[in-house]
Amino acid sequence: VQAGTPRPKSSSGNPEHGSIKMAALLDLMPGTTSPRRTQLRMRAPFAVALTVLAVSALSLVAPTTAEGNATRPNIVLFLTDDQDWELGGFGPDQLPKTHKFFSEGGATAKNWYVHTPVCCPSRAELITGRYFHNIKVEEGKKGCMHVDVSTDFFQPKAFTEPLAKGGYSIGVFGKWLNNGVPLCAPPGVDEWLANGGGNYYDPSFNYNCKNTQFKGDYSTSVIGNVSTTWLANAAKHPTKPFFAYIAPKAPHIQDGPGWPVALAAPWYKETFPGLQAPRTPSYNASCPDHHWMIAQQPPMTQEQATHSDELYRSRWQSLLSVDDLVSGVIDTLQAVPGVLERTYFLYTSDHGYRFGQFRMPQGKWNVYENDVRIPMLVRGPGIKAASEFPSLASNVDTLPTVFGLAGLDVPASMDGRSAAHTIVDPESPELDALPHTRQALRHAKATAPAWRNELLIEYYGLGSVVRYEHLEDTYNNTFRALRLMDESSGFANQLYAEFTDVRTDYNFTGTAHEFELFDMQADPYQMTNAYKAADPATKAALAKRLKTLFGCKGATCN
Repeated sequence: VQAGTPRPKSSSGNPEHGSIKMAALLDLMPGTTSPRRTQLRMRAPFAVALTVLAVSALSLVAPTTAEGNATRPNIVLFLTDDQDWELGGFGPDQLPKTHKFFSEGGATAKNWYVHTPVCCPSRAELITGRYFHNIKVEEGKKGCMHVDVSTDFFQPKAFTEPLAKGGYSIGVFGKWLNNGVPLCAPPGVDEWLANGGGNYYDPSFNYNCKNTQFKGDYSTSVIGNVSTTWLANAAKHPTKPFFAYIAPKAPHIQDGPGWPVALAAPWYKETFPGLQAPRTPSYNASCPDHHWMIAQQPPMTQEQATHSDELYRSRWQSLLSVDDLVSGVIDTLQAVPGVLERTYFLYTSDHGYRFGQFRMPQGKWNVYENDVRIPMLVRGPGIKAASEFPSLASNVDTLPTVFGLAGLDVPASMDGRSAAHTIVDPESPELDALPHTRQALRHAKATAPAWRNELLIEYYGLGSVVRYEHLEDTYNNTFRALRLMDESSGFANQLYAEFTDVRTDYNFTGTAHEFELFDMQADPYQMTNAYKAADPATKAALAKRLKTLFGCKGATCN
């Protein structure tokens, strides 16, 4: 079964297997010991432990209507882990409700990338709106995959305080960073259920200043239950808009020895029988003119390929629960009159993935499209249904775009730009009730500089990483790269990369060891490295553009 086949039915013959009403969850009323019960709907046959759930007091005293809500929009961001775009990771089979909601009712990005293709840096970049070179640790110091996540450095740069000062109630639910996750909510956050990814089963979270294990529960369901409970209350507040950051572990592997895969919820473990990863032209392909780590890859064995397919299938299975989470959030907000119509939804991932491309059975860590191109879908007031936006953007632009949608100034500390004015029509009648957003979008359309035509990508190697019996990362797999779409200068659709060794050239002050250049129009799967054949003037121009962008900060970035 190849990617794109119809979603298989469960053993009961019903593709909606597991769709039952959730057990009641408890919200403990402030100042009382008597619980009140709230019914939620989400396809999950078990609820989270009732004794540990407590919704913040922010909105429990609110009225039951949103008719008089604030004049800024609500915003929900869904952030998955390792969900690819190039290889069928987002589609109507594994995410039927999510795909319908976003693809048919909203806008889809055609060129949204990740700045660094590995978890902790990517999330730190999204949270701060900063490029890797502006949040990396100093040479010789330890960090989270080379990123400084120490409280004193990281927290003042996060989006949370500026967004809260803009009038927003903020809830964070799910994976925050791989390590350095605070026990208590950072400044500006009202509800905090966070971890570093953790386990699919019996997960633990830092939950409002208490490390809490949810025994017998499934991680995506826990995140869904807690977030929808908070949203059901926050949506009723008469003056305070909300922002929800919802980040499930799926479809990341459950780390461990051997052949680790993603772990699906019990009711989805038998779905997609026989599904195989796409056999792209780069699948199990020899590419001797690429970076040495790619050039030396041995062919995948049949055993390795079989396990890679099993991983691909397990990821689709785990995403079915993400689909349930998204639809549960939508249903929760739809139940409060007037809320859905004034809410923006964003869906994206922290980076891409691979399943046999360039002979590597799994992983990320590289500069190629399957590693760095990610989903970005947006729906909300003023966004044309089933539309596309071609802007060349990255995860560094995600939170600036949230500020743009909110009608707030992008913090000066951020390197990214808001793409809101390229997605939303400020003259739409749907923005009549959102004057701040309309005014900000009109101003951006009139004054914002032309959108960028080149995008910076950075990655620092993590050492010898062996997965599925293949070497998939090394210290000298450290690169900085340009993704170009600049017809005016002759770089219409290209990828240029420089490689060095993080141990000896931490700041790219030396001469690069290796180079790659791909014509993405003629060679979309990056099979032929065109660098050696390129003329010296082209090489010099690319190197100069890359060096300039690599040193940017704040307003000097593009």
